[in-house]
Amino acid sequence: MISCFFSSSLSLSILAGRHFYSYRYYRRTLPLICMLLQAWLAAFIFRIIEIFMSKLLDYIAACFQVEQRGLKPELIIRIVTNLIFILIIPIANALDTVSLNAGALNSKNWKLEGVTIALTDLTQNPQKLALTINQLSLPKPFNDLKLVNIRCTSFTWRNKELLCKQGRAEIHSKRWQSPSFNFSFFVSENHTSFKLTGLQQAGGIFDADGDERGNEWRLQINAKAVDGRLIRKLVQIKSFEPKAGKISFKLNVSGSHALLKKFSLNAGLDGLTVQIKDGRFATEALTLKTRLDAQNHNNGWQWLNHSSLIDGALYVEPLYLEAGKQSISWEAQGDWDESNKRIEIKSANYNHSLAANLSGHGIVSFKDGVKIEKADLSLRSDDLQLLSSVYLKPFFEQTAWEGISLAGNLQADFSIVQHSLTALAAAVNNLEIKDTAGRAGVRGGVGTINWSVDEALDKPSDLSWQQLNIGNLPIGPARLLFLSRANSFKVLEKTTLPFLGGAIAINQLSWQAKKQQDPEIYFEGGLSNVSLEQLSRALNWTPLSGTISGTIPGVDYRNKTLRLEGELIIKVFDGEVKISNLAASGLFTDVSRFYSDMEIDNLDLEQLTSKFKFGSITGKLSGFVRELTMENWHPVTFFAWLGTPDDDDSTHRISQKAVKSIASIGGGGAADILSRSFLSLFETFGYDKIGLGCYLHDGVCQLMGVEATASGYAIITGGGLPRIDVIGYNPQVDWDVLMERLSRITTSDEIIIE
Repeated sequence: MISCFFSSSLSLSILAGRHFYSYRYYRRTLPLICMLLQAWLAAFIFRIIEIFMSKLLDYIAACFQVEQRGLKPELIIRIVTNLIFILIIPIANALDTVSLNAGALNSKNWKLEGVTIALTDLTQNPQKLALTINQLSLPKPFNDLKLVNIRCTSFTWRNKELLCKQGRAEIHSKRWQSPSFNFSFFVSENHTSFKLTGLQQAGGIFDADGDERGNEWRLQINAKAVDGRLIRKLVQIKSFEPKAGKISFKLNVSGSHALLKKFSLNAGLDGLTVQIKDGRFATEALTLKTRLDAQNHNNGWQWLNHSSLIDGALYVEPLYLEAGKQSISWEAQGDWDESNKRIEIKSANYNHSLAANLSGHGIVSFKDGVKIEKADLSLRSDDLQLLSSVYLKPFFEQTAWEGISLAGNLQADFSIVQHSLTALAAAVNNLEIKDTAGRAGVRGGVGTINWSVDEALDKPSDLSWQQLNIGNLPIGPARLLFLSRANSFKVLEKTTLPFLGGAIAINQLSWQAKKQQDPEIYFEGGLSNVSLEQLSRALNWTPLSGTISGTIPGVDYRNKTLRLEGELIIKVFDGEVKISNLAASGLFTDVSRFYSDMEIDNLDLEQLTSKFKFGSITGKLSGFVRELTMENWHPVTFFAWLGTPDDDDSTHRISQKAVKSIASIGGGGAADILSRSFLSLFETFGYDKIGLGCYLHDGVCQLMGVEATASGYAIITGGGLPRIDVIGYNPQVDWDVLMERLSRITTSDEIIIE
């Protein structure tokens, strides 16, 4: 090895090719002297050229302002003169490699460290010129990336630029390091570019292409088949837990200085299974394609997105979407205002096969949570059952709507302002509503619904159905014409609803919501020939016979108080029941109160008792209930009387079972008499009058009968043959005990006499 040092920063090393020639070997030979003279002469000529080049390059440096690039003229002089020295030494046939160590090169935007140039294969034609760089530091915004262990086998190095056409290198960053890959780069005063290919990372292959010219820059990254399980290590997101799948994407980014101006992302997920630690987001074998384009405009972003779910499943709490058999896609475009945290969606469309097609535009604020400032949307569904099961059911769970499902077709247009619905126009066809709790149901629903917060809205709505169920109460085919606006609802025309063999007449019905109060409700109508048998069966009562008809003059609910205007007249059991002074308060609170008076006139006892296990009685029954007061639907006080009317001339007969039942109420001894005498041979008895009254106060019922007796009070006075009297001996009975007795005698054959 022979080394000639011309400065502290530049060295020339000459390595013999096939033989090692030592100084001792040539000491006595003339060729050595010739070579030394030749070298001395070359050095002399080199020094003259160096002085000349110094002057010349001083002029060039002044023209191109080389020092602004961080390249000192002295360094360039030494590089050039050493290259000349290499070329003028006539020993090329004996050399194999010539190398130059240029140390570090700096610029305001980039830095080269450990720069070495080597001319190899000098005995071959052509020779190879290689550039080796320990580290290349790139300008912003690529300054997080450093290219290390760079070796370039095809390059050009001029005064103000360095071009590597073919090389190998590694990338180091704060987060990860890469294996060796192919690269090329170009560095000059106002232009920097690089290109990486075949970079293997996270199980995939990456290509990158970057360019910086003046203040403008761009970056393109292509990634193919990146392993979802390994990408977490690459991006270091702790809450991100990929289990399987591949990710491919193409990212184009451009900007100026530290400002991002434009980007475009094409991404594809293939069989990705991932879960966020909080459980609010997850995918299973998800295949998705998405494209997002965005451009910085007036300190905001104009963006466009299109995505398609092709296969697999996606969970975004509380929604669970399955793709494959059903096409799911969405596209949208708009503006993002970073300073105000607002996004303006100029157009959007979400399509889920037959379940839903939602389109529209709006403005969403993200300052204090997510809030819809304004939106105009259109929703179409050709399969409400699918829409209900996928999009409504998750939100209904653990609410009052749980168990409700829909079916049919829907077309709806609606508007939202400040996170509140302001207008709705909907059309439904073949509507079916089911409730697993049995609270309500609709079959064969058709109609249009128009609603607005504007009180001036006068566009009516109509809704018809083949079957409507409220609880177990069925309502037949009917149509409602109504007006709904702001916080009110009003039926516009009289309507008759088929109900249990009869009808419900709606003459007036209105509903008005009040802020921080219960709504105001008004109803006026009536009942006509409603079957008591069907009604009692629907309500799971003891079967009754007959029909019920009546007029409801007006029921008004406001200020948490329900009032009856006039008298409610109900025709039942061939008689009449009049309800007056009806009022209720606190209906939807923990302390509800109910008040009423009631008049009962000429009810047919045979119809009334024939369906009960109480026993059979013929005749008429009249009476009253006055000053009835109930709390939480439990009687607190009243004065009631039920008995045979004075003008009743109908047949009066009572069965032996009914006698025992009545006797058990007042503690009479009729049961003992019947069982120990010939009266037990008779099934029925004649009677003159039946009567029983109660004054309830402080939980105790003060009983009274048709007339007072020496030992108590007469509940039944005999008449005809065989004759029987029933006397009550207990004038006071606890109300709860009395209710228990009545329950036993109406539901069981067992009679207990006290």
